[in-house]
Amino acid sequence: MAEQVPFSIVEHILMKLGSKAFQKILSMYGLPKEPAKLKEKLDTVRAVLLDAEEKQLKSHAVQHWVQRLKLFMYDADDFLDDMATHYLQRGGLTSQVSHFFSSSNQVVFRCKMSHRLKDIKERLGDIQNDISLLNLIPCVHTEEKNSWRDTHSFVLASEIVGRDENKEEIVKLLSSNNEKNLSIVAIVGIGGLGKTTLAQLVYNDERLVKHFELKIWVCVSDDSDDGFDVNMMIKKILKSISNEDVASLDLNGSKDKLHEKIREKRFLIVLDDVWNQNFEKWDKVRILLMVGAKGSKIVVTTRKTKVASIMGDSSPFILKGLEENQSWNLFSKIAFRERLENVHPNIIGIGKEIATMCKGVPLIIKTLGTMLQFESEERNWLSIKNNENLLSLQDENYNVLPVLKLSYDNLPTHLRQCFSYCALFPKDYEIKKKLLVQLWTAQDYIQSSNENEHLEDVGDRYFKELWSRSLFHEVERDVVNDIVSLMIGSLKEKPIRTFLKLYEDDFKNDSIVNSLIPSLKCLHVLSLDSFSIRKVPKYLGELTLLQSLPLFIVGNGREFSKNKRIGRLSELKRLSQLGGILQIKNLQNERDVLPISKGEILKEKQYLQSLRLEWRWWDLEAKWDENAELVMEGLQPHLNLKELSVYGYEGRKFPSWMMNDGLDSLLPNLCHIEMWDCSRCQILPPFSQLPFLKSLELYNMKEVEDMKESSPGKPFFPSLQILKFYKMPKLTGLWRMDILAEQGPSFPHLSEVYIEKCSSLTSVRLSSSPSLSKLYINGCSNLTSFELHSSPSLSVVTIQDCHKLTSFELHSSHSLSIVTIQNCHNLTFIAQPPSPCLSKIDIRDCPNLTSFELHSSPRLSELEMSNCLNMTSLELHSTPCLSSLTIRNCPNLASFKGASLPCLGKLALDRIREDVLRQIMSVSASSSLKSLYILKIDGMISLPEELLQHVSTLHTLSLQGCSSLSTLPHWLGNLTSLTHLQILDCRGLATLPHSIGSLTSLTDLQIYKSPELASLPEEMRSLKNLQTLNISFCPRLEERCRRETGQDWPNIAHVTEINIYPQ
Repeated sequence: MAEQVPFSIVEHILMKLGSKAFQKILSMYGLPKEPAKLKEKLDTVRAVLLDAEEKQLKSHAVQHWVQRLKLFMYDADDFLDDMATHYLQRGGLTSQVSHFFSSSNQVVFRCKMSHRLKDIKERLGDIQNDISLLNLIPCVHTEEKNSWRDTHSFVLASEIVGRDENKEEIVKLLSSNNEKNLSIVAIVGIGGLGKTTLAQLVYNDERLVKHFELKIWVCVSDDSDDGFDVNMMIKKILKSISNEDVASLDLNGSKDKLHEKIREKRFLIVLDDVWNQNFEKWDKVRILLMVGAKGSKIVVTTRKTKVASIMGDSSPFILKGLEENQSWNLFSKIAFRERLENVHPNIIGIGKEIATMCKGVPLIIKTLGTMLQFESEERNWLSIKNNENLLSLQDENYNVLPVLKLSYDNLPTHLRQCFSYCALFPKDYEIKKKLLVQLWTAQDYIQSSNENEHLEDVGDRYFKELWSRSLFHEVERDVVNDIVSLMIGSLKEKPIRTFLKLYEDDFKNDSIVNSLIPSLKCLHVLSLDSFSIRKVPKYLGELTLLQSLPLFIVGNGREFSKNKRIGRLSELKRLSQLGGILQIKNLQNERDVLPISKGEILKEKQYLQSLRLEWRWWDLEAKWDENAELVMEGLQPHLNLKELSVYGYEGRKFPSWMMNDGLDSLLPNLCHIEMWDCSRCQILPPFSQLPFLKSLELYNMKEVEDMKESSPGKPFFPSLQILKFYKMPKLTGLWRMDILAEQGPSFPHLSEVYIEKCSSLTSVRLSSSPSLSKLYINGCSNLTSFELHSSPSLSVVTIQDCHKLTSFELHSSHSLSIVTIQNCHNLTFIAQPPSPCLSKIDIRDCPNLTSFELHSSPRLSELEMSNCLNMTSLELHSTPCLSSLTIRNCPNLASFKGASLPCLGKLALDRIREDVLRQIMSVSASSSLKSLYILKIDGMISLPEELLQHVSTLHTLSLQGCSSLSTLPHWLGNLTSLTHLQILDCRGLATLPHSIGSLTSLTDLQIYKSPELASLPEEMRSLKNLQTLNISFCPRLEERCRRETGQDWPNIAHVTEINIYPQ
């Protein structure tokens, strides 16, 4: 196995040795000339790294050299870090410097450092001397320009090519009815063929959604028999079903919970990426799944035929490669972005040859296509075509990994280390991009020559570049893990720079962490997120090189009395290198408040990007923290901070640094603010003056009435895009939303507004909001007026539970797409101007709305009016694209007017007058109606003949709660395109017409609660396509349709699936 070549750490140490800071530190220890000497030798080593990486695959001697180099580089970095740590722990360049050098401890330290430096110089000399012996040649990697921004063709690559027939074959297997309780369908194929992709296509097929009551997706992905844990498998299945917390369940508890969820249900389970070859373990899982209904199925994806055999599929589905034309289709989509007309014929010819050589493996095709996407030189295309790794695919027993390594080889050096770092994580472990970038940054893998550029932004570009090269795709992540393993060997050797907790059960108590962490002086990353610990390790403040600490927990009083340095905020003071995300929990425990209030804890942490401060916000019975204001006063962050979250702050006022009139200069880079349960504060800080604030989210701020005003001449929220208020019962206004334009622009970039449960809010007037696209108002019980002016970008409006709102007026908006108005009890008037982009209107539970007139809406596709009890008229003007119309429980609707509805595909009419039903049916006369639902039409004794206008298109007819309906008309047989017929709760229906036998397309018939229906006509024998017949709560039919013995059984015996549920 190859070793990871330490490109980044070499660059990092060279940068350190060349910096003035390190030269000054080493000079103070009497080593002024050493940086230049070490840098010269290290430059020689750096020059041959690319050659060493390639040659180590064939030479054990070179591989050993790389291993020695890697260990040396870590030791050298430790040496430099120790020097820096010792320097920083003693205050750096202070007036005391001359004094501490005279102490005996310093003499010992300098002597120790001198010996270590000698060892480092000798080892580096040996490594340098071996370069010529190993014939390593200096070479320069030409960095290609980043192309991550142009990713549209990569998205096109995600379109699945050539798997339609495979999908149909598997769907047919799964949807077939059999008497087995549990059947297995295994998809077998080599890595990269697209087994997971095919399984996903099958899993999401609409036919299976209807066929199975329960669908479950489980990613197994453990390549050892020991890793196939029965209890863990059951927990994964449970997690997929309901996402409940089942971590603490033993096997017995897991079994009981599983049986509760799946008993007598027909389910489909996909077990993705299975490696287990232990029959006994699988059989234990299989037995636990046998309680489901007959016809339940399991789909398995695996690389090994033996796995399929062990799991019970003796004839697995062997997935083959794409056909030659399909391979070329996929390759050309990616490599040429479907612009073949601009490509030289020679390159097209080479491309076709490369696509053929890929053996139909989609992952290889996508990988090579992505690599060549921006290549215009013919020689580079020929280089890939003639590459020995690609040529090796032509052998009978080929392996895809060497070919995929081409993608790694083609990476710039700054990306290789980042990609290799991912080997720290188990296969299929999901990590957030933000955390991964933070870890790269803490490991010094990310470099930038631009001092004004944040390293997190550079890391984000790195990630996107790796993504664009198909190296981070979910469907290929098991193969990606293999590539990493092929390239880097083990990253678990000392020295430890990363301490990362991944799973919940790794450590059971604090003692292991407390004893281990303080000894890791060179630690850069310490993640305690998943630990079940109550406090942070003691002496955390000694880890002065720490760059990433996502979580800090303030200890309680008992811990302080035992050790004054456990979990105190003062421990954070010396961690000046902290960057990325920092969450501080249990701030109510801090009692040493006077030193904290000086504001030195976070103020100098220039690399910190995101800060989350938490008091005991989840504990409703918690005692008020009288020290909260002093603690908050001392937590002023550095001006570089981008995100600030505050949870459960118990002070009555915000700190002076937040209430400062110059907040825009104290926190000029703040982009996101989130506050929860700051339940005692009344006045918000002047957030409006923050120049780059994009998102402001306030939740459960019970006492807040207003926000501190900024200067009238300043822009008001100049960059804000998202505004969210939730449970702010005393908020009376939206500040300067309705001020005059000459007072300064308000919310010029506001895009989304969400206001919920702000009961004192009486009006909303949004004046001149050119970017506003989404508006959501819910539970503002005293809102009486609502106006929108000059909002040309507004596309979605939702108004709910605003009981005092009497009118709703939208001025003309060319972008308005969706309008939802629900549960506004006093709403009497809606003004809806012509809206060229309006696609959906949903008005529900507005009992005092008497009429609704819809003006020209050429793109309207959905309209629903429900529970508008006093509505008398509905008028539609020019809605030619209306495809779905639903009117529910509008019993006083007397008039429906509208032009023709040529595109109407779905019509649902519930609890309206019969004459209005006929008006609507006549207007909807079109050749497009596919689904008709008629529910609870009082007095309707026969179906409206207007249905005959839709004989060639109607697929679904549902009759429900039509108690006066005694028979169905003979002309029902003319609906020859009908596939689904539902007769539900039609208690007066006594017979079905003989013409039902003419419904030759019928596949599904449901009859429910029709107690007077005495028999099924003999003509039903003609329904050869009928697949499903469900009869429920029809006592007279139950006996006649009994299997084999019932009088009507011969009429229905041909039906594939018959379900009869007794009274």
